[in-house]
Amino acid sequence: MKNPKISIVSLGCPKNLADMESVLARINNADLVNEKDAEFVFLNTCGFLKAARDEVFENIEKLRNKKIIVLGCLAGQFQDSDFKKYPQIYGIVTSSNYKNIQKIFNRILKGEKVLAVSKEPIRFETFAGKSLLTPRSYAYVKIAEGCDNRCSYCYIPYLKGKYRSRKMQEILNEIKGLLDIGVKEIILVAQDCGCYGKDLYGENSLYLLLKKIAAIKGNFWIRVLYIYPERIDEKLLNVIASSEKICKYLDIPLQHGDKEILRRMARPNDPEKILKKIELIRKKIPNITLRTSMIVGFPGETEAAFKNLLKFIKEIKFDNLGVFEYSREPHTPAYLFPNQILEKIKRSRREKAMLLQQKISFEKNKSFIGKTIKVLVGKQDPHAGLYVGRSERYAPDIDGEVILKSNKSVKLNNFYDVEIVSAKEYDLIGK
Repeated sequence: MKNPKISIVSLGCPKNLADMESVLARINNADLVNEKDAEFVFLNTCGFLKAARDEVFENIEKLRNKKIIVLGCLAGQFQDSDFKKYPQIYGIVTSSNYKNIQKIFNRILKGEKVLAVSKEPIRFETFAGKSLLTPRSYAYVKIAEGCDNRCSYCYIPYLKGKYRSRKMQEILNEIKGLLDIGVKEIILVAQDCGCYGKDLYGENSLYLLLKKIAAIKGNFWIRVLYIYPERIDEKLLNVIASSEKICKYLDIPLQHGDKEILRRMARPNDPEKILKKIELIRKKIPNITLRTSMIVGFPGETEAAFKNLLKFIKEIKFDNLGVFEYSREPHTPAYLFPNQILEKIKRSRREKAMLLQQKISFEKNKSFIGKTIKVLVGKQDPHAGLYVGRSERYAPDIDGEVILKSNKSVKLNNFYDVEIVSAKEYDLIGK
């Protein structure tokens, strides 16, 4: 009997993708093919924003001629009645049941429809193995799950439960396995990496985890995504500064630059505190790349508050910045806040903020012209004779790239010294 043909549609963030890689590694009686040729599609859902939830149901409609297994953040919101509503759905599986995915899939192969929906576990559950869905040059490693921040706009604690860290040795074992197969960049992900270890070891232990990863032999990068500013201290900054393996890059979700809006968001920092923290970071690591994300159109955001946000962006001059329009999410306190902002105003404010950042990014990129930087080359465009890579300034998919030409043979998934010859708003051009 031939193996069934399966395909993967993974929506949402890198944390979701890391989960899907663990699930895929546990299925040993199927062939991974493209979506067109697949009989079964594992749909890894995101429930963070309304737009993400809409995308889930768009995919369910699009895949009506396939047999769908629903996974991911939104799976827990499905019910038994959804099997009748969407006959193409054959399985609904929440993360606490991923360890049983092989047994669940075997039941589905026999024609059974399986609802495996449970509450989020109270501890981090590790699943052995990982089938990479990223290019070989980098891999995401999840170090924690859930969130305790309780920001007034955020749906994640409702979906993912309380913060729970993964044991340090399990993380190190996974990383060693990835390095053994040639991965060159390890990217640590969680809802808030800065909280790592507090529940297991009695203190924020990201600094210790980074030390242990950096001690592993080999030529590779370590990147950390999502550290809230209140978790960044001198102990962590000293570790980042001390190792050539750790990318001089911090992704710090700040959300806004107006004191009153931050208070309404239930974020524990005001702009003055953040500015002092940025000053400390740049003092400790002068060549640091700073990325952040902002939300515009939060309920009660006046023109004056929005101008404070623009002023904040100008003052800090982030290297990389993303702007999201506020999404009104059920089960969050902000859903009931008065003075909700019109969608057209949100769009306009996002455009203004991104135009400002575009100018800042262009000026920052121009400063690299004539310099030689280390680049991890991950892709090739043979038709144009170009290679595409990233410096430590750029995380995959969310930041820019380094586009380069070479007269010599270039091997993918390797580091090269690249001379920057020109710059775009978000990308660098080199040779």
